[in-house]
Order: sequence, then C-alpha cells, then structure tokens
Amino acid sequence: MKFLTMTRLVCAALFFLLFAVVTAHAGDGTMKLEAQLVVGSNDPQTKGKPVSPQIERKLKRLPLKWGSYFVVSSQQFSLAQDESKALVLGGSDLVVKYIGRERVELTLVNRGKISQSLHQDQTLVTNVKDENSFIVLRQVN
Repeated sequence: MKFLTMTRLVCAALFFLLFAVVTAHAGDGTMKLEAQLVVGSNDPQTKGKPVSPQIERKLKRLPLKWGSYFVVSSQQFSLAQDESKALVLGGSDLVVKYIGRERVELTLVNRGKISQSLHQDQTLVTNVKDENSFIVLRQVN
C-alpha cells in the first residue's frame, strides 16, 4: 500500500514539474506582430486598402467620427522576448518591445509608452500625429 501511495506522489510531482517546464517554455517563444498605419475617413475613395473586418469592428466601437478606415502602410515582424524593433509608419517613429507572456510595450517616440497584453484576438490602437491616423498593432499567425 505504501508503494502505491509513493508511486502516485512521484507521478504527481513529475506531472507538475513537466507542466511547469512546458508552460515556461511556451512563454519564451517569439511573437509575430503586424503594425499598421490606418487612416479614418468619411470619404469612401481614400487611398489605401480597407482594414480587415476584425479591425473595423474594433475601431467602430471606439468613440471615433469616421465611417471608413484604410491601411496606408503595414509591417510584419517577429520579436523574441525582451527584443525591440524600431519602426517608422507615416512619419511617426515607434518602438515595439516584446516583454514576454504575450505582453508588448509600444513606445511612440516623443509621445509616451503603452504596455498591454496582446493575445491572438486583441489589438492595440493608438492615435499618432494626425487626428484621423492610428497605429494598429496586432498579433498574426
């Protein structure tokens, strides 16, 4: 009986140890991101391609006054934990840093920092120089 109890304890300990290692390793991978410069307009003939339906829904929920949103430029990149990437979108300098555990830090040079968890279905939206232009940061597959 003692042998059976001891075996269960050892198995449980090994299970939790394995679970902890797998969880720690999963959080240390790379994150694939896309940064988009988006312009809002009430004119349907604006330059750029329309934003994806997912991003459009997100922008429509915000207190913005534009009926249409267009991607003017975008960049896709991957970051390892604690790695940063400097970007220029629409004349705005920004730095994206992957902090770890699906958390990113977006720094708009001369404007400030934003830190946010960025899970697969989430987006980070911030205004840049013009009142109708936005940086949209999202995780991509």
